[in-house]
Parts: sequence; C-alpha cells; structure tokens
Amino acid sequence: MACTGIELISKQGNPYWARTQDFEQHFEYSGVKIPKNYEFKSTFTPFKTRSNVMGIVWANDIHQSPVILDGINDFGICGGSFYFDHFYRYVPTQKIVESGKIAIRGEELCTWILTQYKSLDEIKLHLNQDIGITNSPGSMMSMSVPQHCVFQDETGRSIVVEPSVENGFRIFENPVGVFTNAPTFDWHLSTLKAWLERTTNRTYSYDLNEPIEQIALDEVTSGLVGISSDYKPESRFLRAAISKLMSVSVNDHETLNQLFQILTTVNTPKGSLRVPQNNNTTVAWTQYTAGYDIKQKTLYAFTYDNRNLKKLSFGDPNKWEQTISYYSFISKQTAEPFERKDTWTPGENTI
Repeated sequence: MACTGIELISKQGNPYWARTQDFEQHFEYSGVKIPKNYEFKSTFTPFKTRSNVMGIVWANDIHQSPVILDGINDFGICGGSFYFDHFYRYVPTQKIVESGKIAIRGEELCTWILTQYKSLDEIKLHLNQDIGITNSPGSMMSMSVPQHCVFQDETGRSIVVEPSVENGFRIFENPVGVFTNAPTFDWHLSTLKAWLERTTNRTYSYDLNEPIEQIALDEVTSGLVGISSDYKPESRFLRAAISKLMSVSVNDHETLNQLFQILTTVNTPKGSLRVPQNNNTTVAWTQYTAGYDIKQKTLYAFTYDNRNLKKLSFGDPNKWEQTISYYSFISKQTAEPFERKDTWTPGENTI
C-alpha cells in the first residue's frame, strides 16, 4: 500500500523501470514465465494469454491463484500494479456483462493488460471496451483489490491506467515517469508542477500532457527542501519525482543501480509506517524491489531481508514450458568476504 515506481532513461536513450512493493500483509511472491495461450482458470472470468510474459506474481497461494504484480511481455510493454484506495470505482458484475465487457477483479488488471496487448496505444484504444472491474470479492484480502497500473514501452513512453470511473478507466500519459498510489494521477501531476514552480524558475500551463524536463545541474532549485518525509503517496510521489528529476545522467550499465538508489528515498523500514486495524497495529515494509531493463527484457529483484540481486532473463519464449514456470528470488542474506589485496591498478579501488 506504499509502493513507488520510477522510470529512468539512460544516456544511450534506453528505458529502465523499477518499483517497490510495500505492504503490511504477508503474501507469496515468485518470478514467473507465463507462455502465450496459457489459460488463467482462477481469475474471476477465465481467459487465455495472447502474449508471453515474464515477471513477478503474488497471491496467498501463487500455485492456486497467481496474478501478475509486475512484468514485461514479448512486445516490451513493462509495468506493474499498485494499491489505489478511496478513488477506485468498481461495479457489480451484472453491469459489466450488460455492457458487453469481460468482468475481472482489481488484482487481475495488470495480468490482463500484459497478456492481452501489444502496445500502449492498443491499451488506450481497447481497454475500456474490453473489460470492467467487478466489486465481487475474491480470495485475496477478501475483496476485489483496489489497484491501478503504470506501463512503459521500449521508447520510454509511459501511461497510467486508473479505474477511477465506473465500469471504465481513465488513461493518462505519464510525462514524469513516476507512480505511487492515491489520489488520482492528474492530482499528483498538478501538485508536482506547483511544487516545481515554487522551487525553480519554471512555469507550467497545467496541461496534462506538457513535458516535465530533468532539472539540469546549472538550473536554480531548492530541490527536496521542505518536502514531507512521511510515507503518504503524495509525499512519496514528490520525493521520488524530484529525486528523479535531479538525477545525473547515467550510462546503460549504471541506470538500474541509479534507480535503486533513487528508490531508497521512499523505502519503508519496518516500524516507520504503522497501520491501525481494529485493535491491532500492523507495520508496512518494502517487501521487495524489482527493476527491469526493458530493451533487454531482463528482471532484477531483491527483498527486504536480502539485498543481493537475483536476475531473470526473458530468453527465447519458444523454449519456455507450456505452463507457468516459477523462479524463486527469496532467500537468506549472504555476504562475500573482503578480498585480500595489497596492490591494484589506478582507479580500481576508487569509488
């Protein structure tokens, strides 16, 4: 419920995307490869995949009812699903069926999009005609989970899919490449622009699609001064966006690490975010962090308890199994020993 996603473009013009998964409940997670023509039987309405997808699934039991939390498909569409409370507008199944659309639950939205569409334009063109989100509860959290999604493609373009209208979606271009949770995405953009107007010499028209450029090293700015340090979505959006906009330009081999470093500005240590529930107080934490090299279709991930990176490559889908293949990235922390070394070449031991 305190997730953050950021896209960063390398000096070479290649897009990378990373996200945190923050929650106050325990779930099963696993890397997966899901082949084309696989049938999801546990979804509210069973459906077959139209593309191959690699990513991370979550569920109470991922072998019984896996749904994609983040992933990438054959066509370079990469993105994930994030919690979206208060502003979602789910409807009864009958209303969806009567409108000629397929009913799915909120937690199935990312799965549907990554397995059904070949481009961001196709999502914008067809999603509102294809599906609606039912308010019928499922096994995960005993509800149709409030979710919205962000997706990037190989050009670096990014869009946001938001179920904030009944039996439909608002779909926004994402000119800043940052994503958190509620309120609605247009609100976050307007708030960011207002903050940039106060902390730089910029002015904005507040058109939804106007560009938001990087803050150059020689541009006047007060940066993060005055931005809230709490874990509310609006605070994290500002911290992540300003940190991303102030990021130095980096090469391909440095970009994922730079994304992971930026995401440390919004990581949730256990105990910092407390969620009152009935007579209990639970704590949310950054359960895992995932990063995608979109052009190379490679996934990297680490967990709260193990900062060592795990890697999963898309490879040749013709060699995939004809059913879901699971790949664990959850393990105990290990450490490499210091290396005994008295001499080194110039620059070798310099950070």
